Amino acid sequence: MAETKNQTKKIKELIADLNSDSPSKVTAALDSLQVYGNETVIKPLFEFLKISQNDKSREEVVEFLCNLKDSKSLHLVMDCLNDQSFESVRIEIMTAIWNCPLDFSAYLEDFVKIAVQNDFLECLEALTIIENLDGPFSESSLFESQLHLKDYHEGKYPKSKEKDQLISEIAIFIKDFDRDVEE
Repeated sequence: MAETKNQTKKIKELIADLNSDSPSKVTAALDSLQVYGNETVIKPLFEFLKISQNDKSREEVVEFLCNLKDSKSLHLVMDCLNDQSFESVRIEIMTAIWNCPLDFSAYLEDFVKIAVQNDFLECLEALTIIENLDGPFSESSLFESQLHLKDYHEGKYPKSKEKDQLISEIAIFIKDFDRDVEE
């Protein structure tokens, strides 16, 4: 129990160091979080991205998030991705997801929803994630994904010629995933 308290205290100190104006202090904090950190650092790191103006520090945080290995992080990353308060850093969150070695296949529906509801760039990021999902996929997730695609084609979300192409590619992936489930 004492070790957990000490770890929690150390993590809080390192998170506080992230808010430093010194890029070297931010780098040192991230290096230490590689050792002492756990899934509780996910949300504070995305919070940091929302407020930081230092491009180098922002890149280091995204790189840190790209290297997540603990599956306990999955739902926390997805909570942030789906949280409207993180909309301004959604691209960075999705960049971390598609570069991360963790398997986000259980969240297929979320990525399709983001693709259809948002702009071209977010749709492109979502497509990149979907392309790299390994599966398996649940029937319900595939069905919900198909419903999101149907809503898009019925004009419930903003469309563009460029985005239409990406949505068509996503639809092909969903069809292939669905065929794999049926076999």
